Amino acid sequence: MQPMKRMPSVAAAFVIGARMERDCIRLYAQTHPEVHAAAILSGGRELLQQLRCGLNPRVLVLDVLLADMGILSLIEEIHALHLDPEPVILLTVPVPEQTAARRAMQAFGDCQVLLKPYRLKELFDQIYLLGAGTDQYRLYRARGYCRGWLQEMRADPAMSGCDYLEQMLLYAFSADRPLTIAALYQLVARDCNTQEAGVAAAVMRLSRKMQQQATPLYRDLCRRCGLPEDSVLPNGKLVKGMLELLRQQIV
Repeated sequence: MQPMKRMPSVAAAFVIGARMERDCIRLYAQTHPEVHAAAILSGGRELLQQLRCGLNPRVLVLDVLLADMGILSLIEEIHALHLDPEPVILLTVPVPEQTAARRAMQAFGDCQVLLKPYRLKELFDQIYLLGAGTDQYRLYRARGYCRGWLQEMRADPAMSGCDYLEQMLLYAFSADRPLTIAALYQLVARDCNTQEAGVAAAVMRLSRKMQQQATPLYRDLCRRCGLPEDSVLPNGKLVKGMLELLRQQIV
């Protein structure tokens, strides 16, 4: 099996009229590097100027209610630039303004639509799906679930076992055949330029720390693996239990 490549980031440019919305997107992007905010702008004319100067994001997020120009005119001018590769356009549309979105989609069939109000996670998930494709999006979602569950089990993010366990789960989830725990140690050790025994020991320390927190999720994983709720999950059972959860969430 080939080493797992780093999940690619998706470059996006945002053209949003509301200043508070732009500020929120800017802050969210700082902690979610899977989406690179190449530009966060307030108007369509500023976007066109930057596109002419070399800005070429994979995804363009456009507010349909911009003050400086109409959305149909903006999309026409974007297409007239003949960008290569041509960006995917995602329109953010307040629910009462769906008519504007329908007109844009009729004129330009490649536009996607996200209704407002939206959660920032929903916006960034949609950007990643459009920019990276289905296979990478599945891994993106899997990593999000892994990190959420580790946080729920009060795992210390400073422990190397967190990163090792996440990588093991992503390898196991994306593999076309079942992988042994030894194979997962080997793959992660190779990626991280460390020893297999060090990976195993770090994950085991992490499992012991999480067991001490006695969170409902950790206790549930113990039950899933046929162990008493207060057990320390061996690495193999920890991976197996979390992998089952992943496969239930991501079909």
